[in-house]
Amino acid sequence: MKVETISPIFCASKQKKSDKKQKNKKLIYGGCTLALTAAATTAYMLARRKTPDKYLVELAQGLSKELNRNVKPSELESVMTKEEFLREIPKLKEENFVMSAENLKNGTFLADLHSHSNFSDGRASVQEIMEQAANYGDKLNQINGKKFIFALTDHDGVDGVKEALKLIAENPDKYKNIKFVPASELSFVERCSENSVRFQKYQSDVQMPEMLIYNINPFSENTEKFFSNLYTKRALQVKNVIDKANVENSGYNFSQAEYEKFLDKSKGKHYLLNQHWNIHDYLQLKTRLVDIAREQKKDEKEFFETTIMALKVDKRTPGGLSEYLKEENIQTTTPETYDRITNSIKEFFPKVENGVAVSEYENNFDDIANYVLKERGYLAFAHPGFTMQNFTQEECFDKMRSYIMRSKGTLRFAEKFHQAYPFGDNIGREELGKYHDILDRFNLFNFGGRDNHSGKFA
Repeated sequence: MKVETISPIFCASKQKKSDKKQKNKKLIYGGCTLALTAAATTAYMLARRKTPDKYLVELAQGLSKELNRNVKPSELESVMTKEEFLREIPKLKEENFVMSAENLKNGTFLADLHSHSNFSDGRASVQEIMEQAANYGDKLNQINGKKFIFALTDHDGVDGVKEALKLIAENPDKYKNIKFVPASELSFVERCSENSVRFQKYQSDVQMPEMLIYNINPFSENTEKFFSNLYTKRALQVKNVIDKANVENSGYNFSQAEYEKFLDKSKGKHYLLNQHWNIHDYLQLKTRLVDIAREQKKDEKEFFETTIMALKVDKRTPGGLSEYLKEENIQTTTPETYDRITNSIKEFFPKVENGVAVSEYENNFDDIANYVLKERGYLAFAHPGFTMQNFTQEECFDKMRSYIMRSKGTLRFAEKFHQAYPFGDNIGREELGKYHDILDRFNLFNFGGRDNHSGKFA
């Protein structure tokens, strides 16, 4: 692959076949070339056998405190190390990330680097997900001797990853045929160009793109500080919004505890991404349900709780309530949304100042990059097409290059083969093709993930 003059961040170069005995592997990073001869590689692997991997040692130390027993690094051999991730993922092809019936049968499906548990917005528990991944890993190993590479990437959190690591440490043999990657999917505020696809859809000048981070230590002081800071800011946002909403809309009794129950916090989940819209939906639904209860002379508290419990998670929006009322044949003259609610809390939403998206309650991209740099992990564009929709075609190249440069060397991957890409109204094939042409100019390593939120692995 030709190295362009646009300062590529990371690319792989294959050794020419003319000298088969050398079998050198080259990595080009920032214009510097490092060659590992076969002899050097052998010596390196021998040295590793004597010394436990540093990353696994750190994870074992964190688990030891969590489980109140001495966890050995050897109990975490099914965890993919940072060196393994950087070495093995670039070898995979698009077909290796596609979970089709044929690929499952013939063992072509080798990796899923994007999935969610009920610690964020997935439906399955961590134990259910890990068990299904382990079962597939066993089948895969029987077919071709390979291990299944699997990452848990819950939104803005690592509690699910902690639980997965505990399961691995408690029964290493059960997970011997997977390579688990501790990860997360982090959101951040970004300006949305007025001439972009996203702005045309949502009429909003601020969006929340996402980045995937891999090979982090969920027990590190750095991780604890990063997420604690985010949750503290989001909790303050909820408090400030509810306090103002109660002042300007007396008689509705909005509360933080009720909001958390509304989002179903039974698993100890933290405040999710796009929280400004979550809190907006809660206030709108609570206002409308109270008004309907008054209209129909029902108990306000009972009607609210009964209706919210009846709504599925993905229907907990103003539009979802309207659909539910039709299904239940509940007649009402109340409006679907209240402008006074929306307008009163707009000040707490992310906004654009001097051409830059800002929010005192959310991360920006540099916050994420600095965290990953301290963790010595890897950063990746999550479903990059959706991020690129925030910008015009003319802006895309410079904006994506800016992310790469600001990542300080951590952004090396792109989820180009995202398996959950919808087409049609969301993102067309022609549009996606243009974005991918831009991505290819950066020589990032491409990978894929299913972005699975369901309760079933297959």
